[in-house]
Amino acid sequence: MTEIQLSLLNFPHREILSTIFNDFSNDFEFTADGVFRKITPPLCPDCRFPMSHNGFNTYRKCHLGEVNIGRYLCGACGKSIEEDRTFWDNLKTGFFNILTEICLRLRHNHSSYELVEEIMSFIYPRDKDTVRIMVQSAIEELKVPAVQNIQLVHYDEQHPKAGRNQKYRLTLMDSVSRQIIADELFDSKDAATIEDFLRRNLDTQKQIFVVTDLYRGYSEIFKRVFGNKVTHQLCLLHLNKLIVNDFPRKPSIEQELIKYKLLNIFYNRELEIDYLSCLMDEEKVMLQKSDKEYKVWIKDAKHLFHEFVHNLELKRRREGKNLELRTYYDALKNFKNLLGKIDSFEAAVRRRLMKIRELWPKLTAFYLVDDAPATNNALENYYSTSLKTHRKKQLEETGIKDQMKISALKRAGIFGRPQRTLLDAFFMFIPFIDTG
Repeated sequence: MTEIQLSLLNFPHREILSTIFNDFSNDFEFTADGVFRKITPPLCPDCRFPMSHNGFNTYRKCHLGEVNIGRYLCGACGKSIEEDRTFWDNLKTGFFNILTEICLRLRHNHSSYELVEEIMSFIYPRDKDTVRIMVQSAIEELKVPAVQNIQLVHYDEQHPKAGRNQKYRLTLMDSVSRQIIADELFDSKDAATIEDFLRRNLDTQKQIFVVTDLYRGYSEIFKRVFGNKVTHQLCLLHLNKLIVNDFPRKPSIEQELIKYKLLNIFYNRELEIDYLSCLMDEEKVMLQKSDKEYKVWIKDAKHLFHEFVHNLELKRRREGKNLELRTYYDALKNFKNLLGKIDSFEAAVRRRLMKIRELWPKLTAFYLVDDAPATNNALENYYSTSLKTHRKKQLEETGIKDQMKISALKRAGIFGRPQRTLLDAFFMFIPFIDTG
């Protein structure tokens, strides 16, 4: 190990110095004056004549300290060389790597570069342009691990704006591992773009199960890309959103009941239906009274119903349960019961039931594949955390891409618990703050 010449100034830091120079041989010394060099000067690389010590070069890093690196001079040919200073570069790299990871975490949590600059002013001053370079360089170096054995896939799109320019984010997620397979930004989401995106990121020769929303163009694209090797599932969450949108914003109790009967096709909504059935009997009575009395009643009735639904949701959360998904036979029975009464429903409800009948094979494909997802909830949740809705119009294209990459790295577990703190890295510079 390097010979360390202790003085009154560096004596308290002997353990730190021993750690720093632990990888160097006994040929080196760290003098009492704080110079790192070889004890016996090396031979001249040109003429092989023994060199002699010739002072040192000082290297400084603002706010951290300075180090003296020994020089050697050849008495025969006059060549001057400097000792290796990799230990100093390693100390700086260790410190700034932790600083960069802090910036990455802040960016992942949607902190602006202006805010990061303000926070850095309390730690180690860095302006926002320097922070941006640090973050983008780190993002380019880090790679998202490739997902293996892809069989169940979520596909969805997000439509952020880069300034005034509309962009289209296409994403593939592995349903089993919840890892991001691909996440890219495009100027268009036409069929050719989607097809190329799928071919580049998925094996088109293997059987695959894909969940999407109810956009009607996907089926033809998947058929061209995968042929008969694809099973296409339409997201039941998107179906439920469309069902809700088929009804007025302020529905009657009867309309609310019909809505929940449609939602009851694939998910167990029996408790809500029983509650609404009781309210509907009261509604028939209240409709015989004045409009003012009815409006007061229905406002209170809806408030109680929404509170009832909310309490059911809280109960499921406490128990760690999701909304119960029906078996195929129960779903089919409920759907056929509604079809049998189709003539009694409003036009929007009739159209929705006919659309469900048309898409039935794609809405129920998950029943035929073990552990297959019925919704795109996993990808929707990823979108909500990686690029929040209120931020989709506030970033430039580079910022959107950076946010996508950081989120994918986070999801892949690249940002685990830190092995060292920033203080640990800073303490290694203490012997160099004042070299005497």
